[in-house]
Amino acid sequence: MAAPTAIAVASLHAGRPMPKYTGRQLVLLNTAAKTSVLINQAKKASLRFANSLDFSKAKSGDFLHMALLQADGIVFDKLKVAIINEEANEPLKHLLASSSTAKNFLWQEPERYVYAFAKKKKQIIDFKDNSTASWAMQAIEVLQSKYSGKGINVAVLDTGIDTTHPDLKARIKKKKSFVKGQQVTDLNGHGTHCGGLIAGDKHATRHFRYGVAPQTNLYVGKVLNNEGSGTDASILAGIEWAMENKCRIVSMSLGAEASIGEAYSKVYESVAAEALKNNCLIIAAAGNESQRSRGYISPVGHPANCPSIIAVAALDQQLKVADFSCGGLNTDGGQVDIASPGVNIWSTWKNKAYRRESGTSMATPIVAGIAALLADQDPTITAAALWMKLTQQAKRLQWPASDIGAGLAIAPQKVTFTP
Repeated sequence: MAAPTAIAVASLHAGRPMPKYTGRQLVLLNTAAKTSVLINQAKKASLRFANSLDFSKAKSGDFLHMALLQADGIVFDKLKVAIINEEANEPLKHLLASSSTAKNFLWQEPERYVYAFAKKKKQIIDFKDNSTASWAMQAIEVLQSKYSGKGINVAVLDTGIDTTHPDLKARIKKKKSFVKGQQVTDLNGHGTHCGGLIAGDKHATRHFRYGVAPQTNLYVGKVLNNEGSGTDASILAGIEWAMENKCRIVSMSLGAEASIGEAYSKVYESVAAEALKNNCLIIAAAGNESQRSRGYISPVGHPANCPSIIAVAALDQQLKVADFSCGGLNTDGGQVDIASPGVNIWSTWKNKAYRRESGTSMATPIVAGIAALLADQDPTITAAALWMKLTQQAKRLQWPASDIGAGLAIAPQKVTFTP
């Protein structure tokens, strides 16, 4: 595949510019059309498509790379989304413009690079870790909950996980890499930290609570490489895999910076809406690009800015909006839906270790864990009702809804009955 010809700068990562677009295109397809029909129509326009079903049993993330080398693009069968190589843009335009195919090839947008949201500086502590639990677990009142997330399938799409970590290995139900040349093993640490916040049990030596739902089933999808970056293609592949495995919740502590006035992705919105219909709730980080102490608030990033994805903001130990947490500035989607602890958060790390991290990346798996507790409370609950319950039970705070949505996510305390 040819290298991208035009790269927009999204933001800075470790002081370096981060590219925004890969050069490939995302194409939204008609969800009612059979994949075989779509592939045949593309073939008539001189576009050769691979089908994700042909790679469903692939154990390595190399399948995406190979499919895009051997064909002009790949169709994700369940999502009805295609990834198209840059050099195939001309026949793609024909498919989108032709009256005979436009009903099946609906929309195109550039494929983005996405990144793990990096940590930010620590803030003043009010809530404190103690011998019983981390400050985050105290804030969400999980110690008062009798639920554990038992039997609930939660997908963590991130940099992978430390599969040997004593706190996590028993919780890993299934794992798969969508990154070329890399195994699920997390050499970054970010994914292991997020996985621990969902399903980590008590600290091995300190025996204090830091994980929200310690009996969930973790489905670990490595969609970001060991440097913490990836593309829409790997993430969409991970979402499809999570849906195929009937995950009730998908946690994504990743994204790309959005600009003021930038619209949300129609492709991701279609995917997220379809996931909701299939009883799968996607939860994503709002982003870390703000510098509120300097008067700058950045809008909620991609893909959390989609209306059918829960966007999570971060709070500090005083339950104030974290300095870095993005806000709901764009009117066309892009609102914050809920908030949770995201500063100075203790969890698992690579190489069987533990450490503190900050970011909306940390707030997101905490909300995903609470969602798993709610699903444990009511196993028949739909994804849409789960979203509603998360926001209805949130603790209202003094900050604007544009910053924290419904408020602080709270763990379910007891079964409630509707008369």
